[in-house]
Amino acid sequence: MTTTRGALTALGCLTAALTIAACGPLDSTAEPASTALADQPSATIEKKAVAAMKSAPAMTVALDGISDGERMKFRMTMSTAGDCKGEVTVEGGTVRLVKAGPSLYMKGDDAFWKAQGSDGAAMKELLGDRWMKTKADTPDNKDLVEACDLDAFLAELEKDSDGDLGGKKGEPATLAGTPAVPITSKDGAETTTAYVATEGKPYVLKVVVKGGKEPGTMLFSDFDKPVEITAPAAKDAVDIDKLAG
Repeated sequence: MTTTRGALTALGCLTAALTIAACGPLDSTAEPASTALADQPSATIEKKAVAAMKSAPAMTVALDGISDGERMKFRMTMSTAGDCKGEVTVEGGTVRLVKAGPSLYMKGDDAFWKAQGSDGAAMKELLGDRWMKTKADTPDNKDLVEACDLDAFLAELEKDSDGDLGGKKGEPATLAGTPAVPITSKDGAETTTAYVATEGKPYVLKVVVKGGKEPGTMLFSDFDKPVEITAPAAKDAVDIDKLAG
C-alpha cells in the first residue's frame, strides 16, 4: 500500500501547511479570548490562536483539499494521548483508521482496496469484512500514525511557526453559531484565511486556502471533548504481524 501511505504523507504535510500558514508565531500560554479579541492586532490574535490550539487535549480535524494533484478528504478525532479514530478518502476509496494504544487498525472499502492493485486484492480477500491490525510503532506505519496523532500534528505547527506572517483582519463572521474573526495572508498565488473564535478560547475554527497547487478547507471542532477510542473486537480483526511471523 505504498501509494496510500504516500498519499497520507502528503495529506499530513497539507494539514500542517494549512494550519501553519494560518496561525503565525507561537506563544507559550493559552488564554481565553476576550470580547475585544477582534479589535486586537492580527499578530496578537495569531499568537493566541496557536497557543489555544496547542493547549487542546483533543479535537476533530476535517480536511477537503488537493495534494499532489489528488483530491483528499480526511476526518479524524485525535487526542494528545496519541489515539485517534476517523477516515481518509483518497484515490476514490475510503479507509477507516483506529489507533488504540500500541495497535493500528485499518478497514478499507472495495474502492480503496481496488486502488492498491494486486496487493490490495489479496488483502481484501484475506480480510473480508474484518479490520487489519498491525503494530503502530513500526517504521512502515510512521506516516499513518502521524496523520492521526494530535501531538505530532501540533509539533509540526510548532516546528515551522517561527515568524510573523503579517496576516490582515477581515470583517467578523459567524461559524456554526460562534463569532470569529478572519485573518488572511498571501504567499505568491496562495491565499490563506483562518477564522479564529472570538468567544471562549481563541481556537482556529476554519482554514481556507485558495489558489496555488494545494487549495483546501479545514474545519476544527470538538475541542476539549472527551475522546473514547476503543479497538475493534479481536474476532473482527486480522493481526497481519502474526501472519508474517
